[in-house]
Amino acid sequence: MAQRYVVKAAAWLEIIVGAILITVPDVPCLLVFGSKPESIGRPLARWIGITLFALGIACVPSRNAAPNGRAVLGLFVFNVGATVLFAWVGVVTVHGLALWPVVILHGVIAVALLPQLVT
Repeated sequence: MAQRYVVKAAAWLEIIVGAILITVPDVPCLLVFGSKPESIGRPLARWIGITLFALGIACVPSRNAAPNGRAVLGLFVFNVGATVLFAWVGVVTVHGLALWPVVILHGVIAVALLPQLVT
């Protein structure tokens, strides 16, 4: 039952972050990367927002059923990838105030989803 809440929370977090990236891409970019997206960066940030929004919608468990294994796998792969990417960005480049908390958050979500994949 607790795993269902982990999937639900992860899915809703992606929906919220996606909506923020779609509407005001400068804010999360400043917080995570320490700079505003320029040129092609703004449309790319919005595109990423759309994909996060769609991922979240696809992964929200229904009221009557347990979370779909594929949805859990998708959320797990996304969070592992985000952890690795953001950690690499933090080591290689200048970053914003929220970068390391974002790395930790994605890592915690990936670890929390793992038990549902191995059962």
